[in-house]
Order: sequence, then C-alpha cells, then structure tokens
Amino acid sequence: MSYNGLLITGGCLRPDGFELGEGKYYGKAGLLKLDLASGEFQTLISKADGGKNYPAEHPNQQFTAACLDGDTLWLPTDTEIYQYQLPDFKQLKCISHPCFHNIHSVHLIDSELVVTSTGIDNVIILCPDTGAIKRIINTEGKDPWHRFDPDTDYRLVHSTRPHDSHPNYVFKLDGKLWATRCTHDDAVCLDNVNDRIDVAHQDEMSVHDGIWWQDKLVFTRVDGYLVIVDPKTRMAIEKHDPFGNERNRPLGWCRGLLVDNDIFYIGYSKLRKTRLMSKLKFISQGNFKYMDGNEALVVAYDISRKKVINTYAIPAGMLDAIYGILPYNFA
Repeated sequence: MSYNGLLITGGCLRPDGFELGEGKYYGKAGLLKLDLASGEFQTLISKADGGKNYPAEHPNQQFTAACLDGDTLWLPTDTEIYQYQLPDFKQLKCISHPCFHNIHSVHLIDSELVVTSTGIDNVIILCPDTGAIKRIINTEGKDPWHRFDPDTDYRLVHSTRPHDSHPNYVFKLDGKLWATRCTHDDAVCLDNVNDRIDVAHQDEMSVHDGIWWQDKLVFTRVDGYLVIVDPKTRMAIEKHDPFGNERNRPLGWCRGLLVDNDIFYIGYSKLRKTRLMSKLKFISQGNFKYMDGNEALVVAYDISRKKVINTYAIPAGMLDAIYGILPYNFA
C-alpha cells in the first residue's frame, strides 16, 4: 500500500524550556499532515492550554505516538488520550487517569488500549469503550507501585526523572505484549522481562519504536540507526544507517517510524538541550549539520536500495519534536 499523506505528532519547544527544567520543555502540541506529493505541512490540531489533568504552571504539551483504528485516531498527550473521528477530526472522548505521566505512546491491541505511562515505568491497559483501567504492568517485572504511590496524581507532577526503564512503545510478539525500554536499550516481553531483545547490541544507544516489517521487527535508535531483528532468535541481523558515511546528516533525536513496503519514513526531532549528556554521545560520529536551522525532519529511506530518497523539513515553529508517524489517505 502506498500513502499520499502522513500524520506527524509532536510538540514545540518553549524558548525558555531548558531553563524551566524537566517536564516543562514543550509549550504546544501539534498534529501535522504532510502531503507527500507537494512536501507541504499543515497543522490539523494544536494544543497549548493545560487544564485539570496538567500541572497548574508550564504544562508539558506534546502529542506523542498515536494509533489508528480505521477512521478512528487515538491521540495521546503527556496525561490524556483523545479519540477523534476522521476525516473531520471530531473529538469523541478524552481519557485520563492519575497514573498517566509522560505518556509516550498508545496502541490498540486485541481490542484494548495499551498505554506507555513512561514517567512511572508502567504500561497501562484500558478498555477503549469506557476508558477504565483493566491492569497495570511494570516494565521491569516488578510490582507496579514498588517505587511510586498509587494515591498520588502524577498528572500534576512535572517530572519523575530519573526513570528506571522509560518504556516507549508496545508491540506484540508470540502472542505476548512487548515494550521497548529507553533506559535499558532493549525490548522485553511484559509477561517475562527475561525474554529480551538487545537492540543496542553493545552500542549503549536508546531505543524507541518497535514495529513489524514483513516477518521481522524493526527498531529505531536515537542515533538514527534502524535495527532489524529476527523475532525467533531475538537477535539483530541488520543495522541500517540511512545516511551512511555522509558528513551532511541530520542532527537530531531519531524517533517515529512508518513502513510502506520498502520505504521507511523516519522522524528526526530537532535536538534540544539536555542534562543527560550521555544520551547525546552519538554526536561524536561526525559532522552533524543538515540544512539551515536544523529543523525537525521526516526522512524517506528506501531500505532495498539503502538510499534516502527524500527529506521533508518541518517549517520552524510548527513542530520541533516528532513522536509518531502514521499513514493518512483522507483528502
């Protein structure tokens, strides 16, 4: 299937976000449409206000990795999940719970909403009809509340860093739910965290997305590499650097992946200041300079030819951080 457009989710940096501190970096959430033929971006939904499910001051506003179910879009923020009807983007509901903190993704798997509550290192399973919590799973195999307080409203807390595991994305393998873990540079089975895929493979590089491509799993790493894994052996069998040895390569945090046959659409967020400098050691690989202003990019990579076939630079002010990329074939 070929797509004529993409949906891009993310957020815009506050000018003083770094000075404000953790959990206050992003001041506006954005859902964009990318027309692949023209290369033009259009803002479909933006959100800059807070509300009862956010801290009173400087709420962190970003749309994170969403999912589609036919003409229904499930779109998460740090503390809420919205359901929209496409193509008119009519809001149908909003789900929020005190255990929602720094949500990184939402997935509809086996008629359940699977939410990564990254800030408390848990995966939350919800009923999509009622929004009720069905179960909570810790991504280190521990009791979900071994470190946090079930009576605290974490939506009102700016940051819970440092995170023990920092789950990012959920997929299904061998009939079980799996989650990628940024802190551990891996993916694990939520039923048995000893069943593990080492995505970094000694590179100590954080992992984000994990999706199926044909009969293999593909993971994004923050340094821009795609890692192809054999799901049977749990071993990495290929590692792709879309920009190879080019000196002119994106300076950014790689996150967000959509596969269309052999074309991989990859998100590169604009690099922001961070106190976790160990996460940026990949910059030493070479001269990271790409376009004036170093804006966020969507990169189209043909994996069969091992070649970048297009880059789409998001105009300044529309989106700095990319969390997710989805197909969009509505007019």
